[in-house]
Amino acid sequence: MWRSSTILTGLVLLTGCAAATEAEVPFHVMLVNDDGIDSPGLAAVAEVLSADPDYRVTVVGPAEQQSGVGHAIVIRREIAIKPLGEIGGAPAWSVDATPASVTAVGLTVILENDPPDFVISGINRGENIGRGAWYSGTVGAAREAVLRGLPAIALSLELDWSDPQPDWKTAASLAKPLIDTFRTSPLPGGILLNVNFPRNTKAARGYRLTSMGLAPDAISRYEVDREEDGVRWVTSRWAAPVGDGAGTDIAALAAGFIAVTPLALDQTAYTELPELIEIGLGRSQPSP
Repeated sequence: MWRSSTILTGLVLLTGCAAATEAEVPFHVMLVNDDGIDSPGLAAVAEVLSADPDYRVTVVGPAEQQSGVGHAIVIRREIAIKPLGEIGGAPAWSVDATPASVTAVGLTVILENDPPDFVISGINRGENIGRGAWYSGTVGAAREAVLRGLPAIALSLELDWSDPQPDWKTAASLAKPLIDTFRTSPLPGGILLNVNFPRNTKAARGYRLTSMGLAPDAISRYEVDREEDGVRWVTSRWAAPVGDGAGTDIAALAAGFIAVTPLALDQTAYTELPELIEIGLGRSQPSP
């Protein structure tokens, strides 16, 4: 049975010299994201994986930027699919939809007769740590794959927003051994990995298995920008948490580690069930 120690063992191997197991056939990866089909983070992963003969890559990305849409899906309009030739050496399609819907379209239409073995979402422009994972289109795209029975990893790169200089190439190279690990040691059903790289990727201190931080965002609000004819126009303001307890993705990223956080589909609060049963919510029939 799979345990969290599987990830720990895999992360230890990433720092060693273990040779990758030869695959009998190329491992088929579908790449998705939320920054859009033109994102350099998407192309960086495609290029790194396409250069390895053990992998076969298909890129399926949103036609436009879709950050912050979470797990929103498109159900009330038609969705346009457009072939784009190659991105990073891999065949690519543009899909006019949200990230989660892009994943669904990729799996049920574009690759219906050529299903992938694995889905990778990203690399996202900006971190998706702590509570931010709830809003992330990058995580939403990966979660949709897991809902459909495929293993998935969400990749994000922390930025200095005052002077963003994303090092996509290094982040993609650091993602590669992690992907290699789970090619040979598959993730269990119902689990996705949320991986966040520190902004100084070249100085990353290694991979650290973490929990999802729950510290509140430093800024999370809407503010009025202007008012015209009685109509107020507001804009979102957001900043990542500045700290959290040891062992969380927030703390690990702040310390310069690559945070690797397993997220489950099951959101049941099992620790609270006994108390809820005790106060009567477990009764088979409601009281009059």
